[in-house]
This record gives sequence, structure tokens and C-alpha cells, in this order.
Amino acid sequence: MAKKDADNAHEKPLDFNERRMQALAKENAQLRDYVSTMMERLRENDQLFSRLFALEASVLAAGDPEDMCFTLLRELRSQFSLDMVRIWLDRDSIIGSTPMHALSEQDLIWLEAGEIQNMGLAKRNVWLLQLKGGNFPWLQERDNDLGSIALLRLGSKEKPFGIIGLGSNDKERFKPEQSTDFLAHLAQVISLSLEHAISHQRLARLAITDALTNTHNRRFLQPHSHQSLSSWFGKGVMVAAMYFDMDDFKGLNDRLGHAAGDDALTELCSTIRRYVRAQDPIIRMGGDEFVLLLPSCDTEKAKQIGEKIRADISQLTCHGETLSVSIGLAFSSAEDDMTLNDLVKTADKAMYVAKALGGNRLECAATKD
Repeated sequence: MAKKDADNAHEKPLDFNERRMQALAKENAQLRDYVSTMMERLRENDQLFSRLFALEASVLAAGDPEDMCFTLLRELRSQFSLDMVRIWLDRDSIIGSTPMHALSEQDLIWLEAGEIQNMGLAKRNVWLLQLKGGNFPWLQERDNDLGSIALLRLGSKEKPFGIIGLGSNDKERFKPEQSTDFLAHLAQVISLSLEHAISHQRLARLAITDALTNTHNRRFLQPHSHQSLSSWFGKGVMVAAMYFDMDDFKGLNDRLGHAAGDDALTELCSTIRRYVRAQDPIIRMGGDEFVLLLPSCDTEKAKQIGEKIRADISQLTCHGETLSVSIGLAFSSAEDDMTLNDLVKTADKAMYVAKALGGNRLECAATKD
């Protein structure tokens, strides 16, 4: 015991400067660790920003809402290594009438009015959720392996029009306590871009739509009128053009008024639509004249369609008067790649022949004059 006390007596106590140097060395080590951690986070954030900006650029470059959603789904999957990306859209919202044929049922699900609000998703920009036994009812059996999801609201709180779901099998990927700044910014960019694209598409559609009959108007044909038919419908595709003119339309207007005339035109267009495909263009050329274009429709089939439309119109009455229509029919063969303007003019001339022969007829002109 005496020897130990003697040894301790020989130990030299640390002076103030030495203790201070040791403390500084420890602080420096801690600072280096902190700086290293922060630099790693900065690198991760920089990569995240780069991917985010690339995604925004791709979305903004998309031409229409459908293309924008398709691009969004593809880029989110590839750039952010997600196990699930899905879009839910409100059928009753501004996007409800937008075609989305390029998106599969796995990528896009349509919601009915009020479903977003009923789920409480309209109240927040972003909702992070760790999954426990499928505790989010919009998920399906194929989503059973997901551990966490981020739900991004599209549109305002008052008028949400959709939700984007980002899912990961990693339960820690989207934890409720995490920051949502990046995701909130992304949701805002996507919302504004989609709203702009929808508005632009609607304005463009209105510019080429006849307000009364909801068919196309003459402006719809202008970009295509002097093009060859193959440049629009494809090489080697036979195209039929049907030109309609309501018989004695001026007399009907004079006797019954313009409201009756509008009803007659609406009946004509409704009858035409019953016999053609949704994508077959119907164009109001002015007054009571309409053109129907039938790509990939052979001669006999086009004649049958024309006769059925003419016969159905003859059975209709408008404000007590029987309706009738004269039809001119023209064709472009696969070998004769005429312009759209020539095809329509040929059908128009055939329609005037039908008029000259007494009206309520269908006349054919196989080739242009």
C-alpha cells in the first residue's frame, strides 16, 4: 500500500494546457464526424434535387395530361427506386373527361366524387404512412409487400382532383416523422402542370368544336386539308367520306324558327353517331352540312352505314315535320393517295347530285373528278 502511494506521488498531474489540448482533440474528432455526416447528407440531397429537377423537366415537356401522367409514372419508378407508383383520379373533377388510354388499370384508378375528401386526404399536401396489415383501404392484394407509402394530393384542399401514391417495401422509407418538403414541392409542380395541360387541352378542343352539335368544326380540318390521306390515317388505308345535307333546312327554319332547326341538326348528328365508331371524325362544315370520315371502311360497309342513317332520319319528325337528308359518298383507294380536301370535295359533289335527283338519297362517287 505504501509502495502504491509512492508510485502515485511520482505521477505528474496534467496541467491546464494539456487538458485543454485533449479536449480540443476530442472536439475536433466530433466535428470531423459531424462534417462528414453533413457532407454525405448534402451529397444525397444534391442527387435527390438532380433527380427531382429531371423529373420536373420531363413532366413539363409532356404534351398533354395523358402523356404527362404516363411520363410521371415511368420516371418516378426509374429515378426513385419505388416498388409502387399509382395515380388515383377523381372522375368528377377537372381531369375526369380527359382520356387516359395509355395508362393501365394497375397504374391508374378512377375515384368517384367525394372519395378523396372521405379518406381525409384533402386536408394535407402529403401523408406518410407505415403500413400494418393493409391499413390503407385503397391498396390491393398485389400491394401486400409494401411497408410504407407517401400519398401526394393533387389540386387544392377545396378541389382535389387526384392522389399520387409512392410505395416502398422498406418500412423506413416513408416514416410519418420525416420531412415532406421535397414531396410537397413535387406535388405542387405536378398539380400546376396537370391543371395547365388540362386547361390548354380544353381550349384547343373548344377551338375546333361546334358548340351546338358537339362535333368538330371546319377548323379541325384546316391542318390536314391539303395533306395526303396517308399522312393522317396511315399508308394504304382506304378512307370513305360521307357528305350530309339536310333537305329543305332553310324552309324548316323559316316555318318553325331557328330552335327547331337546331333540334333537327342535333337529331342528325345523334343518328350518325349511332352507326360509327367513337374515333370517326364528324365535322360540321357550316349550316346544315356535315362530313363524316371513315378510315379502314370498305365500299359496301360505307354504303350500308349511309343508307341506315338516311333511313333512320326519314323516320324522324321535328316539331311535327318529317326530316330527310341527302348524302354524297366518296372513297380513296389504297392506291389513290388523294388529299383530304379532294376527298371531301368529291363527296360534296356526289351530295349535290343526290339533291338534284330529288333529295333524300345517297349517291356515290368512286373517285375524284
